[in-house]
Amino acid sequence: MNDCLFCDIIAGRVLSDKLLETDDFVVINNKYPKAPVHLLVLPKKHLEKTQTIAGGEPDFWNRMMAAVWEAIKAAGLDKTGYKLVNNGAGYNHFSHEHMHIMGGDVSLAGGE
Repeated sequence: MNDCLFCDIIAGRVLSDKLLETDDFVVINNKYPKAPVHLLVLPKKHLEKTQTIAGGEPDFWNRMMAAVWEAIKAAGLDKTGYKLVNNGAGYNHFSHEHMHIMGGDVSLAGGE
């Protein structure tokens, strides 16, 4: 995919602060955090919302959530709490599917 920041991060063309990597996903610290801990879980393959929501990628969400859980444990958020955010339509800034994991002071992350 041309002109995709997340693809460039995954390929190593753009520097990032990587927390972990699985066969299918990369987890990085968000460069512009909205919480004390703000991670992004990125599939290595460029996939857009229309592909993931419509089931075009079999088992995608199971694999995504397994990577999310690994990241939660690696960041210690399984003991302190976390919030998951998956934006769509006008809320997402990048077409490359991804999941936000936020933790720490939830009042900074728009806690309920």
